Amino acid sequence: MNILAIETTGAEASVAVIDDKGEVFMEGSDQKLNHLQNLMPMVHTLLTKRGMTIDDLEYIAVSEGPGSFTGIRIGVSSARALAQAMDLETISVPTLKSFLYNVPEYKGVICPIFDARRSQVYGGAYRWIGDGEFTEVVPGAAYDLHELLELLEAAVQPKQEITFFGDGILPYREQIIEWQRSSLNDNIRVRFAEDGVKLQKASSVARLALEIYRAGAVKSLYDLKPVYMRKAEAERKLEGKA
Repeated sequence: MNILAIETTGAEASVAVIDDKGEVFMEGSDQKLNHLQNLMPMVHTLLTKRGMTIDDLEYIAVSEGPGSFTGIRIGVSSARALAQAMDLETISVPTLKSFLYNVPEYKGVICPIFDARRSQVYGGAYRWIGDGEFTEVVPGAAYDLHELLELLEAAVQPKQEITFFGDGILPYREQIIEWQRSSLNDNIRVRFAEDGVKLQKASSVARLALEIYRAGAVKSLYDLKPVYMRKAEAERKLEGKA
């Protein structure tokens, strides 16, 4: 059994293949926001390197969002097209939760944040609890940054460590550091993920997809939907004018 996983919610797209034993291989692109042009060639390159063809795939998994609206649409549309052409079922993978598999041995709280502009983020917080199980510390949603930090402060145990992931690290790093200094008095340790694991990865999407497959939560391509978590800027402007 082989699952193809597609990740296009961030600035850099990647694809991965995972088998039922959990062995995963990934192909990525360092070209930013060029998903439409690069995605299918990456799939071809990945399969060729593995000595596979597209006929060896049994499920198509995709990172459902949140993230870049355009990127999400490209990923979900591509996954649906492949699934339709090959008559395969799909696996919808929550993007924020996939970060758990960026650091599967980590004992602290994993908090991915994506920059949604205007001091808002798409974020959530999760923690491994052992034997491949994890718990949701803060639900994944669109938040004002201060709202997310307040939820973290209420939910996280003293002396526990929080590591922030995602592209929201860059614009909000100083605000997070100030929050720790002013609100927590160092009772909770704050870290920022290193470059190799801080962003979305198709290999992590693939690993979570395998767990979703094992739980029997595959779906028809017609049920595969993007998860934006809020309306696009253009939609909000139109509603404001109305």
